Amino acid sequence: MRNIILVFIVFALSFSNSIAQEFHFGIRGGTNFGKIQGPSEEGADEGHSFGNGFHFGVEALYSFNDYLSIGTELSYNQIGSKYHYKGKSYHIFFAEDKVLYNDDVEYNLNISNSYINIPVNVYIRPLRKLEFKLGGYMGFLINPTASGKMRFGTKFNQVLNYNYYTDAKPDPYGYRGGLLYIKNPEAPDDPTKNLSTRKVAHAYYQFPSEDYKNERFYNVLDLGLNAGINYYINSSLYLGLNLQYGMYDITNDKLDRSLNSLGGNGDTTFDSADYLIYRKDKDTNLNLQISLGFRF
Repeated sequence: MRNIILVFIVFALSFSNSIAQEFHFGIRGGTNFGKIQGPSEEGADEGHSFGNGFHFGVEALYSFNDYLSIGTELSYNQIGSKYHYKGKSYHIFFAEDKVLYNDDVEYNLNISNSYINIPVNVYIRPLRKLEFKLGGYMGFLINPTASGKMRFGTKFNQVLNYNYYTDAKPDPYGYRGGLLYIKNPEAPDDPTKNLSTRKVAHAYYQFPSEDYKNERFYNVLDLGLNAGINYYINSSLYLGLNLQYGMYDITNDKLDRSLNSLGGNGDTTFDSADYLIYRKDKDTNLNLQISLGFRF
């Protein structure tokens, strides 16, 4: 009986050691430098530049040997992007029977989209201190927000405060905050005919409510490629550099409107003959992560 127990203990210790050698777990976190990539509108200065964010998560790997592993991760990933637009545009005054106003417009918007990411990678470790990884990732959007300002010619400035999920519930005129009063281009000298809009606008403030009632500006799913390199300070602690290259369109074509032009008869009211022009382009994420990680 004593021999059987001894054999069992030796087997259990050997099995535990084998599992420890094959499976590894870890944590990592750090900063992001990301932006949204996509085509610009013709006739306008439009684009995205890099913004800041952060990430943190847990990882699990299975090692086939000292050089080759496969692994996955569950992480929170905040991707920032700085958007700017400068050019001709329009403003719809929904409170005044959808009066249209055209002028030179400038938008500056800091976008912050938070995802839960699940990457799957192959890890190659040719040297004890150096590890490469290559694979793909799937991301689920959980909190898309943005904030900034809009300047409408010399007529008025507006604060932009967007939450692309909670703002999807139609709100009267799509605005918040106090009122701004703007001279009516049809009667600039008559203050009784001034147009009004809000000081703070939400994400869908220039959409008819029927257009966005059941839609969201950003798609929930993101898919892309993943590549990176880790440098080990010691056997467990490492510095990492990781690039995520999005392959999937993250904007909803049903709400990705042109800021430059409208469809319709071109008069001074937005009526049944007028409509928003939606862009059928592709906007993707690009994100560079700098991490500090610990592997068990």
